[in-house]
Amino acid sequence: MSRTAIISVDGHVKASRAGYRDYIQKEYLDTYDEQVKAVEATGLPDAGNMNPSIGVEVQWDSKLRMEKLESIGVVAEVLFPNGVPFQENPFDDFARSNNRELLNEGRCAYNRWLVDFCADMPGRRKGQMVMDFTDIDRAVKDVYWAKENGLGGISLPGLNPGDTFFFDPVLDPIWATIQEVGLPITQHGGAGLPDYQPAGFALIMMLIAEQGFFSNRSMWMLIAGGVFDRFPALRVSYIETQVHILTAVIEQLDTVLDPTSDWLGFAKMMGRERIFERQPSEYFGTNLFVGVSPFTPRQIAIGDLIGKNEKGRPLPGFHIGADAAMYGVDYPHFESSFNRNMGEVATLLTTPGVSDLDARKIMMTNATKALDFDLDSLRPHMDRVGFEPSEVVARADELMSSLPEWDTPFKNEGNILTNLVADER
Repeated sequence: MSRTAIISVDGHVKASRAGYRDYIQKEYLDTYDEQVKAVEATGLPDAGNMNPSIGVEVQWDSKLRMEKLESIGVVAEVLFPNGVPFQENPFDDFARSNNRELLNEGRCAYNRWLVDFCADMPGRRKGQMVMDFTDIDRAVKDVYWAKENGLGGISLPGLNPGDTFFFDPVLDPIWATIQEVGLPITQHGGAGLPDYQPAGFALIMMLIAEQGFFSNRSMWMLIAGGVFDRFPALRVSYIETQVHILTAVIEQLDTVLDPTSDWLGFAKMMGRERIFERQPSEYFGTNLFVGVSPFTPRQIAIGDLIGKNEKGRPLPGFHIGADAAMYGVDYPHFESSFNRNMGEVATLLTTPGVSDLDARKIMMTNATKALDFDLDSLRPHMDRVGFEPSEVVARADELMSSLPEWDTPFKNEGNILTNLVADER
């Protein structure tokens, strides 16, 4: 088969503090300048959430970023924010602010900048528009704006207390518009987490324990609310949202929502008819996709991810499957697999029961149906910086034995993939 590469469904970007200034409306510039001056007085780097050993410039330096990603076999990526103007916590991916007007302008400034950043690498970056569903008419206009300006998808906002639940039909104009323009939808982990105070170790534990719930709950809202049945062309990808929680919930829902379930009989008796047609698991691979990021068996055993044993036979219960799973590098976040990437690829390719086709779907082709990447336009880049899976398999022991520990700071020296490709040729 032909050379392949990785479409990473999880990347994070932002403009520099100075760079954002060109995208903020004039009436907000004085406030922005004051906030930047106050932050810079503290000595806080212009960084966001990222590994401190990776240069901050990869967040906004288009050419440098692509060079780094190509060095590990990544030819394209889906982009989420790593900080927007006017947010209160500089380390949040998704901004919070008590001032809704400033928060909205910061969101819009980021989206304006993102349009230009993605346009610099046509077809290789799918920037996800940061949305707010509070004003439905405004949200509909924003969807049209995203399509007209070349953004690659719609990022679901996190649900905060008092927000409209995603199963509420009042949001149907938004879903209808997204379906009309044909953009995919994403939900990134961390969106909607409560703003716990005070900070401390207990906060860290709360985030670890609850991130998966708050990040994934829009999924069962969309299923149970019949959204995919009213708008069958909608595609939603869940990126870095803790797959062990996701799989457990879907398996439980499949059980309790079986047509013979007592729960459905009870609901019918109470006048609450089921309004969706399929079992929850049956939406995967058509309407629902999952980006495992950073991709590693530490997130979920690969056999459990695709639902096959070492002989390639189906495992019982619900599994995301090779038709719905996708690969994320999470660059340049602290936990990014950037420096581990070819070892993780080798692990995927050599897992018993995983076929070459399964691996290619996860690394690349599922992103074409879920997130609209075009393989024909990416092919020249794949031929240039990609890899032949059989060559990776042949060197799997070497690649996996050299994997750095997860708590080892990233080292950007050297390039495993360059060496691999050079030897191959």
